[in-house]
Parts: sequence; C-alpha cells; structure tokens
Amino acid sequence: MKVNLNKYLLSVEKPAQYLGNEINSYHKLSSKAKMCLVFPDIYEVGMSNLGIKILYSILNKVEDFSLERAFLPMEDMEEIMRRENIPLFAVESKNELKDFDIVGFSLSYEMSYPNMLNALDLSGIPIRREDRTEEHPLVMAGGTCVMNPAPLKKFVDFLMIGDGEENMVQMAKILIANRDKTKAEKLEALKDVEGIYIPSLDYGETKVKRAILRDLNKSDFYEKQLVSYMAIVHDRATVEIQRGCTRGCRFCQAGIVYRPIRERSLENNIKLIDQVLDNTGYGEVSLSSLSSSDYTNIDRLITAIKDKHGEDNVGVSLPSLRMNPHSVEVAKIISGGKRTGFTFAPEAGTQRLRDIINKGVTEQEIMDTALAAVSAGWVSLKFYFMIGLPFETMEDVKGIFDLAKKVSVACRSINKRLNITVSVSNFIPKPHTPFEWCKQMSMVEMVEKHDFLRTTFAKNKGLSLKIHAPKKSFLEGLIARGDERTGDLIELAFKKGVKLDDYKDNYELWIAALDELGLTWEEYFRARDLDEKLPWDIVDIGVSKDFLKREYKKAEEVQLSHDCRQGCLGCGMRRIVPECGTITDARK
Repeated sequence: MKVNLNKYLLSVEKPAQYLGNEINSYHKLSSKAKMCLVFPDIYEVGMSNLGIKILYSILNKVEDFSLERAFLPMEDMEEIMRRENIPLFAVESKNELKDFDIVGFSLSYEMSYPNMLNALDLSGIPIRREDRTEEHPLVMAGGTCVMNPAPLKKFVDFLMIGDGEENMVQMAKILIANRDKTKAEKLEALKDVEGIYIPSLDYGETKVKRAILRDLNKSDFYEKQLVSYMAIVHDRATVEIQRGCTRGCRFCQAGIVYRPIRERSLENNIKLIDQVLDNTGYGEVSLSSLSSSDYTNIDRLITAIKDKHGEDNVGVSLPSLRMNPHSVEVAKIISGGKRTGFTFAPEAGTQRLRDIINKGVTEQEIMDTALAAVSAGWVSLKFYFMIGLPFETMEDVKGIFDLAKKVSVACRSINKRLNITVSVSNFIPKPHTPFEWCKQMSMVEMVEKHDFLRTTFAKNKGLSLKIHAPKKSFLEGLIARGDERTGDLIELAFKKGVKLDDYKDNYELWIAALDELGLTWEEYFRARDLDEKLPWDIVDIGVSKDFLKREYKKAEEVQLSHDCRQGCLGCGMRRIVPECGTITDARK
C-alpha cells in the first residue's frame, strides 16, 4: 500500500527528503522481485554514501528486479508518522517496506544499529527474525559492520559479508527465480552465494568467506548517480578509483578487510568520471579510496580531468593524501587558486607510537609536508590523532601537543596568521585487525587523557583542539567488540528510546539497558588472549590469524612492516586471490 504524506510536508523540516523523484532515480512499473535498501540514518547522510550509489545503479540494471530506497525520517516527521500510523516507505514508489520481498540495511557504523530496529518497528515488521512470518519480507544487512555478525544474528535472515557488486546481483537473480517459494526455500537457494551468512543455519566450524570483487574493471559502472533536490553532506559526484590499501596500518579495520588492493584502470576511471559528470551535472568529483594518492596513475588522472573539464570549472577532491611533499603538489593541482584547509593524519604524536601502529611516516616527513603546504599558500592545517592506542603512555599523549607546537613554530615563520586544528579521536580495537586482542580505554581513562590535552593546549594561541565525545566512543566499542548478547543490549536500548545517537545523548539509556541485562562493559573492553575464540571468528576475511598475530608481535616489539607493494608479507590473501599484488594499473 502506498503512503500519502502530502498534507504533512509543509509542517516538517526539509520536506524534499521525502519526495523521491531525484535526477537519475528509477521507477520500474513492474518487476518480479522487489527490494528496498534502507540507510539507517537521515536522508542527507544516506544520500552521500557511495555504497548506496553503487548498489542502486547496479541492481536496477538487473532485468525484472527493482531496488528502491528508504531513510530514517527526522524526528518531526517520525512523530507525525507514529501518531497517524503511517509506516516507513520507499521514497520512489511510496510503498510500505513490508510490501517488498526483501528489506536490506547498509551498516557502516555501529551506532546505527538501533536506527535499524527503529526502521523495522516503524515499518510494522517484527524486530526479531523468529517473530516474522511468511507475510513479512526477508531482512538482510551488509556493510563493514557485518564483519562481526554476532550482534545482528537475532534480527536478520541473512548477511552479505564483503563486496556486493557481483554477489548482490547474484542474490537478485536467485530471488527472481524463486519468487513464488517460501522464505526458507529462498534462503536455501542463497546459502551457497559467496559472502552470505544465514544465522538460522548451523555452520559448525565452517567459516563464512568474505565476498571479494576480484577486478574493479569487470564491475558494472555506476554512471547514473542520484542527484538530490536538497543539500546533502557530500553533495558531489564520487568515483572509487581503487579499493583496498597496501600500507598495513595496524589500527585500521578497512585496510585489512578490503584487501587486496585493486585499481580501476586509468582509462576506465576517466570514462566513468566523464559519464558521471555528464549524467549528474555536478561541478565536483571526489576520487575515493582509502589512500587516493597511492593510486598508480593519480597525477595523470587528475591532469586528464582538468584537461577535459577545466572549462566547466569542475573541482577535484581527494579524501586521503599521504604525508609527503608530493601530496602537496597533487593538492596544488586540484585546488586551483583555492588554498583553504590541508589535512594530515599522523595518528600518533611520537615516532615510537607511529611505528607501533605501522603508520610509516616520520616526523621529518610531517614537517616537510606542513612547510610545503604553507609555502604553497595554505592558511589552515588540520591534524588527526588518536589516543588509547596499544602500548600508549602519557608521554605519547603529550607528544600530540609537542608535534603540533613544533609544526606551528616552523610554519608561522612563513605565515603568522596560520590556523592549526588538532582533532583527537578515541581508539577502538576493531575486529579483524592486529589490535583486536587489545583492551579499549575506559571512560575514566578517556576523560583523564582529554583533560590532560585540554590543559596542555589551553594557553597556546593558534592551536585549536577538538576531541571526539567519549560517550560515543564508549558505546561504539561496546557494540563493535560485541557478541550475541550485544543484540539483546541493542534491542533493549532501542525499547528504552535509543535512536539517532549521532544527534542526541542516549548514554544513560544504554547504561540502564546494560545494567538491566546484567552485562558489564569490562567484559567487552578487556584484553583478549591471542588464542581466545572471538565472536567474529566465524568470518574468513581472507587475511589469516597468523598474520594478525605476527603484526601484533611486531607492534609489541616496535617493528615496522613494509608496504605490500614492496613485497608480499604473507597476509594470506593469495590463497583466495592468487593475483593479489598485481591488480594495479602498472602502466605509468
């Protein structure tokens, strides 16, 4: 059944987010299988997500299959929907979510889990899998978060773990072929698709292999990206120029779970960028990846974009640059005459701790890059650091200030009006990393280190300090390192009123739920034994436990590991992807 919001639109904030009909949206009149992909956050955040853009374009190319979208309403609209018994709907057709064959959730952030339950509840779909019947759609989820399936097992019929471009298409075709079958029969047909994990099945000691897209050049283009009629968080075209990273930072989950490095060829990147710009009319394109400046032909790619689209004043943005003077040269090319903010990510303040986390950057490189940026005209520098890293001391925490001060003194000799912002986040030891066994900071430790930094930075003009909220980091760690009991915690927290954690403080509600269930945060924040069975071990991400343990030992001994491009370190990926290490655009 279709919902009708017309009489409410003028009484809510940003009504355009509920209209649909964006440029390049699909409206299929008939299909044999229908899916609604839900981003469990508000529209302006979800519409900026590259994964949504890719899947929306690729899956709607599948004959007889329809993919629509849904987002969480803002609080003013949700209040109306609950009061008037209006269920959550897909923005394209305005059909209720429960009318679809399958409802999928894109989960890239642990704090969105209560939002997922809110979306189901608002749709009239029972939260727990066991409470749903044949009248309800299948419920699935994918995204980086599902690398730890344990907290989600109670809620989903299946998870898609890993890359989705090929496997989601395979899923769509299976659902079309089995459209008249029962849910159990559909799941039976899906169970052998790479990356699919079905919690209701007994896997024993068998691991679920992460789905891996072997070659970006063989994946369908997502050239018809959606263009919203309202401002969104990242309002520009986005093209993923490569996937994976070879740097091997030991704290970085994405750097491990998206191996191996796979580059789209220079020719195909240029072709895709041209088509996206033509189809959207955007005046800016973001060249997305975990380390964009490591792309083999980054200079030629940027030059090609500038040559082809320079007359249209198309801007180019790189979300990730290495700390070296060459990155400054790259930034000069893409910035044109604009010299606003230049971003660095040293992650740690001392060389000892940067070596422990295998950041692979020296203090001299940081200084050289900062001086080159300020000399080239940049008037603002931003530095990203973490606290709570394994083997950290208070001297390492103080090192954040010492490094920022040293940069400030050196660079102010060039520009006395220079602004330097230091942004500090709280480290969370994520699953499938060399630090997955490490303890996480308690609230007391976080507050102590935050207070120390604020006092240290307080009297220094030109150095601005921003610190990530400790409550949010505490909760994120609780869920990221969770087990099946964490699912009960998420459900109870939601029932107590937790949702949209990014926009309000629900900390006390979470703690109340934790206490009511008899759980303690210490159980989840503690250090783990290297041979302990972990909740996420059912997933084979391709990187071996032995490799993660070796990297942990190297961290303990303050030893660096070289970049994968300089030689294989034996992480285990080659047993799954034999061509690992060669899937790059070698033609410079």
